[in-house]
Amino acid sequence: MDEELVRFRITNLSARVPEGVRIVWQNRECESGPLTLELDDGVPESGNQGVLNYSRRWATAEFHVRLAFPDFASALKDLGVDTEFTEPVRAVLHSEGEILKDHSLVLSGRCALAPHSLLPSDETQAAVLPGQ
Repeated sequence: MDEELVRFRITNLSARVPEGVRIVWQNRECESGPLTLELDDGVPESGNQGVLNYSRRWATAEFHVRLAFPDFASALKDLGVDTEFTEPVRAVLHSEGEILKDHSLVLSGRCALAPHSLLPSDETQAAVLPGQ
C-alpha cells in the first residue's frame, strides 16, 4: 500500500501560557509569570517542517521556537542582572501524534533546549504534552 504523505512547512505559531512555570534561581523558587512562545524564524530552511502520513493517520513535526518570560525578565533587569539571563530561550520541539477525523492533530513529544544562562539544559526539562 502506498503511503499518503503530505509535507508541510510551519509558518506561524504564537502561544501564550498565562500561568507560567516555576523557576528555581539562586536556590529560590520563583514564578515566571506569563510565557510567550513564537516560531524562531532564524533557523535553516530544513527547520519548522512536518509530515502528515494519512495512510497511518500519524503526524510528525519539528518546531524551532523562542520562549520568552517578559515579566520575570523585567524583574531580573530591574535587579541589574546580566542580559544573558533575560534573553528568550531557544528550543526545538520534536512532536508527533494522531491525525483525527476532522484533520486536527494531537501532538506531543520531547523538547531540546539550546544553551541558556538561566535554564541550564542539564537541569531543565521541557515537553509538549498531548492535548486537543
